[in-house]
Amino acid sequence: MPKVWTDTTNFMSIERDHVIELEGERFLVRCNEREGRFGLDEQPKFWVKRAAGLATGKTHILKMVFGEEFKIRVGALEVRCCRSAEKEGRVLDVVRGDASFMQGRTAPDSRGNLVRIIDFIPGPDLLSYLHSIRAPHEEYARTMLPGVLARVAESCRAIQRLHDAGVCHGDIRNDHLIVERKTGRFRWIDFDLNQDFPDFDVWSLGNVLHCVAAKGFTTFGDAIQARPELAGRLVADDASVFFPHRVMNLRKVYPYLPERLNRILLRFSAGAEVCFDRVSQIAGELAEWQEGTECGAEAQSSN
Repeated sequence: MPKVWTDTTNFMSIERDHVIELEGERFLVRCNEREGRFGLDEQPKFWVKRAAGLATGKTHILKMVFGEEFKIRVGALEVRCCRSAEKEGRVLDVVRGDASFMQGRTAPDSRGNLVRIIDFIPGPDLLSYLHSIRAPHEEYARTMLPGVLARVAESCRAIQRLHDAGVCHGDIRNDHLIVERKTGRFRWIDFDLNQDFPDFDVWSLGNVLHCVAAKGFTTFGDAIQARPELAGRLVADDASVFFPHRVMNLRKVYPYLPERLNRILLRFSAGAEVCFDRVSQIAGELAEWQEGTECGAEAQSSN
């Protein structure tokens, strides 16, 4: 008989083929979820289990209560971050039925820990999706980038809907945007992070835009290694505020990127004189650039 857990406090001891029971529903644990970040390859997240509902056979992600707290820097600011099951539960309630977000619910275990039962979304994260595109960067930029950015703009509008409802995502990253395999839709996941910095979502979207425009990441080191002449052209103001080793002024590296798109990126740079205040502004700028691109293509085809 498999071991059955009704109290998930000691989540480190919950292993493959154990069963978690929540509000009378049983889930068979398959594995710990993993995440690769900051150069760490596929680190296990012991508080997050992939599991199958024994009554339905459906795959779910079960997120246990994990009280992680840490600080990050955004320019000169130090931002305190902490995980909150209650906050993620509120977001799940707000986004119920909205296909731009993961879907799920909270269920207290026998000790009152708020476990989140999330519907599994088959598909790669955004970075993996971009890396799977075999086209060289210039071909990607000319043929695929407008379509990808159209989906990013819709994802921005989805985040604005959250803000309008009085909550934030809190942990916007390229690996928290899943490209649903069946539909191609971009869907946000992981809402449990809280910060004391209200514009965190806005600045975090700059990292997503860098990832999409660069088809991955472009660091100062990578750019100069590929094109040594850039050593005298790239300056500190060209850097991302969030990650100073990444180039946000990407048109210096990829001169074929549209100038208007680069102006959007520069508002997330260390040298920015004007920044975005709201996510809706980012979505609006992307939509205007998209319309200009389509109009330009129509005019070119009519000549």
